[in-house]
Amino acid sequence: MLELKNIRKVYPTVGEESVALDNINLTFGESEFVSILGTSGSGKTTLLNIIGGLDKYTSGDLLVDGTSTKNFNDRDWDSYRNGTIGFVFQSYNLISHLSILDNVKMALSLSGISDKESVKRAKQALHEVGLEKHLTKRPNQLSGGQMQRVAIARALVNNPKILLADEPTGALDSKTSAQIMELIKEISKNRLVIMVTHNPELANQYSNRIIEVSDGLVVKDTSPYNVEHENLSGYKENKTSMSFITAIKSSLKNLLTKKTRTVMVTFAASIGIISVGLILAISSGMNSYIATMQEDVLANMPITISSSQPTQPVIKPPVENFGKEKELDESTLINKKESTEIHENRYSKDYLGKGYTFIDYLEDNASDYYSNIIFTNGYNLKVLTKNEAGNIQEIKNRQNNTSLLSEIPEDKELVLKQYDIISSKEKDFKYPTHSNELVLIIGKDNSLSEETLTALGYDSDSQINFTDLLGKKLKIIDNNSYYQENADGSHFSVKPITEDMFNTGKEIEIVAIMKPKKSSTSLISSDIAYSKSLSDEMLNKENTSEIVSAQKRNKQINILSPSNESIESNMYTSVMQQLGGDVTPTKISVYPNTFDEREKVLDVVTDYNNLVEDKFGIDSDDYKLYSIRYSDMATTMTDSMTTLIDAVTLILVAFAGISLVVSSIMIGILTYVSVVERTKEIGIMRALGARKKDITRIFIAESTIIGLFAGLIGVSVAMLSTIPMNNVIENAIGTGGFDTNLSPLYAGLLILLSIILTFIAGYIPSKMAARKNPVEALRTE
Repeated sequence: MLELKNIRKVYPTVGEESVALDNINLTFGESEFVSILGTSGSGKTTLLNIIGGLDKYTSGDLLVDGTSTKNFNDRDWDSYRNGTIGFVFQSYNLISHLSILDNVKMALSLSGISDKESVKRAKQALHEVGLEKHLTKRPNQLSGGQMQRVAIARALVNNPKILLADEPTGALDSKTSAQIMELIKEISKNRLVIMVTHNPELANQYSNRIIEVSDGLVVKDTSPYNVEHENLSGYKENKTSMSFITAIKSSLKNLLTKKTRTVMVTFAASIGIISVGLILAISSGMNSYIATMQEDVLANMPITISSSQPTQPVIKPPVENFGKEKELDESTLINKKESTEIHENRYSKDYLGKGYTFIDYLEDNASDYYSNIIFTNGYNLKVLTKNEAGNIQEIKNRQNNTSLLSEIPEDKELVLKQYDIISSKEKDFKYPTHSNELVLIIGKDNSLSEETLTALGYDSDSQINFTDLLGKKLKIIDNNSYYQENADGSHFSVKPITEDMFNTGKEIEIVAIMKPKKSSTSLISSDIAYSKSLSDEMLNKENTSEIVSAQKRNKQINILSPSNESIESNMYTSVMQQLGGDVTPTKISVYPNTFDEREKVLDVVTDYNNLVEDKFGIDSDDYKLYSIRYSDMATTMTDSMTTLIDAVTLILVAFAGISLVVSSIMIGILTYVSVVERTKEIGIMRALGARKKDITRIFIAESTIIGLFAGLIGVSVAMLSTIPMNNVIENAIGTGGFDTNLSPLYAGLLILLSIILTFIAGYIPSKMAARKNPVEALRTE
């Protein structure tokens, strides 16, 4: 039973109120056919909307089976419209992009009924109105009468207690009107039917009760309902619950009705994803290229531990001052800046009292991680040659008087991994091992430094071939032949370079020429290299030389200084190393097996320093004295390159992000346009009991679907674009193996980002759609 008590409806207008209904008191039974008559503006449609829960009364009360609706919230009214009320409108109000079956199913879907059950009940409802052969047709494929039958089937599919019909025959011819009225009259036998009409003939012919309304008042009721013996069971709410899957299906069907626009918008939205995807792919390719370069080139760069290691302390700014500009100091005092310190690495003695030196510790604990370790001593070979004019000259660096020769690593495999032997004196030459064998190292472009050419005795303008250099003979001079003691025995000086000195030297010759495989390498530090056997032979000999013996006897003076200047302990060691009397390494070069194992070697150094810390304490002078410092150019280079690439990537992603923002705004606009276009559909769904949440879901689902497909398209295009991009980049940088690729993780994150952005973009328009007044939405054309 339905009861209206003192219902009043007032619409606020500018300056005054407009009374649509005033003190309406009506009662309706469970099975009546009631017609409400009245002229336009009399309030009959407003009365129907209030009964149907589409509009809310200003005061009074509406009782359903004895239950007051005064305290109904939006959800309660939604449930009331879905489970208790069925609407039949003059303009049918069918959703154009849905089939007949889907239009009828809509009311069931809002009730949370399963799809299978919904299809079954919708087909039965359409069968009952004679439209079982038109299930897949769209509304525009039906006649007016057929569309009204669909509307009636939709109104009845949830088995409502009340059927509300607003001018159900207003758009139909007389014959079709009669058919529809007969159908409605049949329906009224087991439920309450309330019809609004301006046609008194239809009302008198089919209804059993007529209520006339004028100026918001009931002026006539032909058969008031008697409630004296009515047994009221109370209103039972039927909660509505549209699933998100249903919302997605509805959105998909709407998008498919506008295929061209949907495709264009989706592709436009994917442009931002494509841009970011390509940038991430290039960044990944660059990092991969760096990783390859690490293994091919940088992995063989040594970790260097020099006896005198420059270090720059790292000073971290306080957290509270991070990002703040430092105030300018207006004083005239000079601020002192901490300078680079020189740390003396003491690795040749047991300073920990554990029975091993740092060198022992390194060899015992890191040997599995490096392919070779080279100990460079301070001994300088004295080398003579004859120039093109036949004159004898010394081969040395003219800037610092040091030797231009260096020792080649014993690890043949390591060296030949980076260098090719391009020419040799003998065909079967494999690698320099004998003490009389030298190799010449030229550049990848067959270049050789002018300093080396001049030192070898060639004029800088000379045209030199490989054959000119192969077999070039040099002489190694020992200390006894190179130095002479002065008359008073106070110091030693270099003898004059003569033919006799040249003839007493050990003959060595260039037996091979090598060229690096890569454009840069630091494995061999000079242009001329000799074997370790030569180094060992000369050091054994020099250890007993006269000058070395003299320096050992006079540790307080520099034996090479004419002024007999005093000498400190570190300078004494340096002089002895130069003369070959001290074989303590001046530099240790560790060549890791791989770039990853480079870190393990460094961990061993760190572990040793931790032992020093445990013994002396990190703040003690002894820790600073005995801890080991090193330089690792390979890691420094890769860290710098990686940081640069990451910074550039971040900047480019930020720029590409602008297109993402633009596409998100565009999707927001599209969703708003869709809301405007589907305003009437919103009103229809609200009349069927859709919650505000359901309306929001539908439009959010629509924007999210666009975001999903935009993400998929963007990622796919980005991945496909990496194929030609690899070729372009490889040609540009002149190297192969460049592999730009978008990782599955980044691809998934980009798709997720696209969905999130479109969700945000569609949220505000979706909320606008949900807040639309159902009555106003239904009036929209």
